[in-house]
Amino acid sequence: MKLLYVSEATGWCGGANQIWLTAQRLKRLGHEVSVACREGFTLFDRLKAAGVGVIPFVPRQDYDIPGARRLASIAREVGAQVVHAHHPRAHALALLATFVGLSAPVVVTRRVITPIGRNPFSRFKYSSRRIKRFIAVCEPAADELVRAGAERSRIDVIPSGVDFARWEPARAGRSRAGDGPPVVTMVAHYAAIKGHEVLLQAIPLVRRVMPEVRFRIAGRDTESLRPKANALGLNGEVELLGERHDIPELLASSRLYVMPSLQEGIGTALIEAQAALVPTVASRVGGLPYVADEGRAGRLVTPGDPRELAEGIVAALRDKAESERLARFGYQRAERLFSVDAVVERLEKVYQSLA
Repeated sequence: MKLLYVSEATGWCGGANQIWLTAQRLKRLGHEVSVACREGFTLFDRLKAAGVGVIPFVPRQDYDIPGARRLASIAREVGAQVVHAHHPRAHALALLATFVGLSAPVVVTRRVITPIGRNPFSRFKYSSRRIKRFIAVCEPAADELVRAGAERSRIDVIPSGVDFARWEPARAGRSRAGDGPPVVTMVAHYAAIKGHEVLLQAIPLVRRVMPEVRFRIAGRDTESLRPKANALGLNGEVELLGERHDIPELLASSRLYVMPSLQEGIGTALIEAQAALVPTVASRVGGLPYVADEGRAGRLVTPGDPRELAEGIVAALRDKAESERLARFGYQRAERLFSVDAVVERLEKVYQSLA
């Protein structure tokens, strides 16, 4: 099949990572994949380095008629049999392009559970049958699509995929997690919905009963949490690492991974922790209970509750045998459901049904 992916992403994010992973895997399976995205940004450069066809595309706004015409022209040039829009602006432009020359069926992915606006433009985006199929990364995201006007028959629930090979060094290095004081790790770019402040408030509660525990938080802009950490009296107890490119190594030496999100789609970082065989504690929100198999593959806590989060962390650290058992089960389940191969197989079926 000839596939065209579309994105307006500038920074590296979960959606950009999924485009990068799935495009490469589809290419290896013999499909012709082209990606229309912004030149000069990480996604464009990484796709080009991986040998995936990239086409410069700069969407200026949601309903940009010249941009829609450009997208329709790109689709014709590459002979696209399916156009897959991966972000909100790409969704709007792909929909508009169907009025100005785009004949290939359009697929749209929704990765968040944020409430969709009820204004006429949003209603048009989600109720228009010119979008042939929606892909939701979790059931709550699918429910929100239905509330916005998309029929359930047009929605497939397909989670994000993880490259398990990337996490082999972390799995191999798990023995290091037992050296020295227990380390609890969180990886997420700084945003209010990610729950960084909840973890900071939980740290003193954990250290009150387990003073030897150390914490580290990695992710873009997490250095900006320093004033809040200082206000809570956290000095050497928490490392704020900022953006890092050695996450497998950080997880290899972690006793526990925490994801205290207040709002989340499928939570790819939680799946990556499972792929690294690290025990996990996560919020009961969005798609995280599905990833944690309702507590059978990792502990779940109430979102926004520092005390319950602290109790979950202490329980996971104290009962190491149970935590390791949950982690092993989580790894096996994640490999079956969330590997890139498993996800791409399901995407292929969607594309084939439309092409």
